Amino acid sequence: MILTDQGTSDPLSSDSDGDGMPDGWEVWFARWDTFESEWTLNPVNESDIFEDPDGDGMTNWEEYNTVNANYSETNENQTTPQYHPFKLGNILILTPWNQATGTPSFGAYITAEQYLISGPTCDPNEPDSDGDGLLDGIELLFTQWNSTFQNWSLNPLVAGDGGGDGDQDALTDRQELNLTYENPLNGGLAPPDAPKMWEEAFALEPLNFTSRMQAILSSKLGRAYLALEQHSEWVSTGVAGPLLSTLIGITDPTNNDTDDDGMIDGYEYWFTEWDLDGNRWSMNPLTQSDIDADSDDDSYDCNEDGIIQMSERYTNLREYEARVYGKESLRYMFPPGFGVVDFGDDAIAAQMSENGLSWEQGRQAIVSLFASKDVTSSERLNRINTAWADNFNISLLGISDPTHPDSDLDGIPDGWEFCYGTYNVVLPVDEYRWTLNPVNPLDVDYDPDEDGWFDRTSQDTPAEQGVWFDHQFTPGGIDNQYAPGNSPLFFTNWMEYDNGTRPDLNDTDGDAVNMIRVADPVDQMLTTDYYRSWALTDGREVFKYGSDATNNDTDWDMLPDWYELEFGWNESNDNWSSYQQVEVVWEQYSILGSIAMRPLHANGTQLERPILNWTWVTFDPRDPADSLQDPDKDGNWACSNAGCTYTPYNNFQEFFGLTNQSITSSTLARSTPVTIAGTTPPIQIVPQEWWELQDALLARGRANEYDWNYLRMFRVNQFTDQLYALVIDDHDTDYLTINGADDTPLVKGDWTADWDRVFGDQYHMPNTGLGERVYGWWLLDYNGDNIADGTNPLKWDTDGDWLNDWFEIENDML
Repeated sequence: MILTDQGTSDPLSSDSDGDGMPDGWEVWFARWDTFESEWTLNPVNESDIFEDPDGDGMTNWEEYNTVNANYSETNENQTTPQYHPFKLGNILILTPWNQATGTPSFGAYITAEQYLISGPTCDPNEPDSDGDGLLDGIELLFTQWNSTFQNWSLNPLVAGDGGGDGDQDALTDRQELNLTYENPLNGGLAPPDAPKMWEEAFALEPLNFTSRMQAILSSKLGRAYLALEQHSEWVSTGVAGPLLSTLIGITDPTNNDTDDDGMIDGYEYWFTEWDLDGNRWSMNPLTQSDIDADSDDDSYDCNEDGIIQMSERYTNLREYEARVYGKESLRYMFPPGFGVVDFGDDAIAAQMSENGLSWEQGRQAIVSLFASKDVTSSERLNRINTAWADNFNISLLGISDPTHPDSDLDGIPDGWEFCYGTYNVVLPVDEYRWTLNPVNPLDVDYDPDEDGWFDRTSQDTPAEQGVWFDHQFTPGGIDNQYAPGNSPLFFTNWMEYDNGTRPDLNDTDGDAVNMIRVADPVDQMLTTDYYRSWALTDGREVFKYGSDATNNDTDWDMLPDWYELEFGWNESNDNWSSYQQVEVVWEQYSILGSIAMRPLHANGTQLERPILNWTWVTFDPRDPADSLQDPDKDGNWACSNAGCTYTPYNNFQEFFGLTNQSITSSTLARSTPVTIAGTTPPIQIVPQEWWELQDALLARGRANEYDWNYLRMFRVNQFTDQLYALVIDDHDTDYLTINGADDTPLVKGDWTADWDRVFGDQYHMPNTGLGERVYGWWLLDYNGDNIADGTNPLKWDTDGDWLNDWFEIENDML
């Protein structure tokens, strides 16, 4: 249609100017516009199609054509909202809205009461024809066809509509369209002068704010012609027209995430709070600047490095994503055929399987739990479900509560569960679950890393239960103790949290390193199996041994727990002491007129190996006193005319291979500067932990470690390297008789063991880079790292050469 002036009306035509509005309707609603000096409606001038005298965003053409198609005086096939006029230069184009094809016009739903107010159409002089507080043009722009109820979600001729939630974002259309003038009515507290959400969004992101408005209007596919004109004027002049001043602060009721930040509008609306510290809304559906916020401060330092990294933060966004992915970073890690299992579905599945509930009952259990947290949560749920009883279930079920640090009230913070949760088969239910789920209270009893005590028998005595803090143990009450039994003790998620251990690691402190070697029954030097014992997993440390599962040196004596387990645990008595024949009886000799003490036994003319007494041997990772004991008495006797004095070579010294009297205990080590071996100029440290001292003494991890690691077992070259292990079984019976021909090698650093041998026979230096091991390695290396774990504290002569360990360490060329 070309827009022209007709001059006079045609008494034989209901629409003289052919503009889709009957002459009588135009005359009835025509008003004189004093500013423009023209009639707002004119039956002989079709250019008034695009006019909007009441400023409600609805053109005159659209106002009339809301009429019931059956009563249209122009064209029953072109009604509102099925069509909208589009102006291209001086040409009018009526454009169909494809989402409204085959639907009735707005006027098909008019009531008798509304008819008396506006007639059969909208009133072009009244911006809110049905008087329900929503401008006609806004209802037109954001209406959607409800196929369930067969009506329009927003209708300018139906008062009180807008109670539906077409985009399923937990907000009614009316709530979304009222945000320009009111802040969320979610039960939360906010100061009376708190800015409207759009005001805050404009202040924080002015460019995003204007582009967001443009995007909302542009998404209406040409139906927002008038609104876009007002938007352009606002961007240019800062003055918002009547329509835009109403639209400026809304969330889009046809888009469940208006600001495209990954959180639906209703989630941000219902759970936002006024942040007094930040002086802003904690969440705002009109700005993306809130995605990194953590309203309930429940984030956790997952890797325990002292800094909560962005990847560790349990932000409001991630609390929402709980209902979409569970854990978004693991969305591609589900087993084949499972699809994505969110936290809500997982929690319902747990209720069904573990509590025998139906799906509906399981869902209700999750909802009831949400409401039971506190009065605020209960009131919030009631408000959410005011519009529709199933509103929460449809749009929000499965979220974790961003305003509460423990959504499922299981005693474990949401952020901790987020940190360590994965999707896997868990004990004891033996089914796929989120191993930790902030909306599933049943996960407190799961043991996802399987670090419980599973091999216990009724003869085992559980350790005393209590709390370790700063290497000091506080016993728990009688209710905290375990009686003997043969049922497994699962080290559950709750226990992991309560003990400070990691639920995703079966050995939080890294001390479950003891290895088990199985020898060939025919040839004891051949190995048939070699594997990690996992004796010191978290649950076993707590239940069986009573050591601290968060610290690999429970008593802080610089003897790691795994070392004390190796030499101390008495399985028969369930304690850390045993009676062993290991104590050297030193005998007195006269040498060149001087008294001397020697680890030898005079038997007639022969000097035999010393007599060994029985003694109590104790290595208890809970008691530092044993580090100063010397059960094999392989230290040194110094004699003079005044008598003889014994210098112990204690367990601490045995582990580190030290005779330096300034470092004979953990206490001295922590107060003595130690030079890192092989450093030029010398670098000194004051070690606090056992591995710090060991690394310094052995140059562990340094480029020149091969030259300085005096506990290295393997030989690195045939010519100059003498720093490798050699342990023999010397069959000589007399100290003064030396016959090397009958020596049997037990550990030999230039031979390769059969186990893990890659090539050749045993008579080559082990290629440790390929995993080869030293011949007889297990006699010195208890954790499988190819480094000897000190001298043997239960053997006075570790290498079998008739020289006591102290003497060799003291007189070593290093």
